[in-house]
Amino acid sequence: MAHTYYARVTQIGNSKGVRLPKELALSLGTTEVILEPTVDGILIKPAPTIPPLNQWAAIFAQADISPEPEFNDWDITLNDGLDE
Repeated sequence: MAHTYYARVTQIGNSKGVRLPKELALSLGTTEVILEPTVDGILIKPAPTIPPLNQWAAIFAQADISPEPEFNDWDITLNDGLDE
């Protein structure tokens, strides 16, 4: 069963903030989060991580580089009734 945590909204510079209990902060697995307003309150979820630059070459190597299918829609738009 999920544990309920309580926190106090505090002044942080010109903003307001909430300190997350350590257990919750560690469960996010990241230091960056997305705050999403909902009907019930604010949803805090982990932000997607961007892989380090040294891993990009391996990621791009796995990308699908097959040619795109023919774009037949272009041929259709040429005859859509517009005169030159």
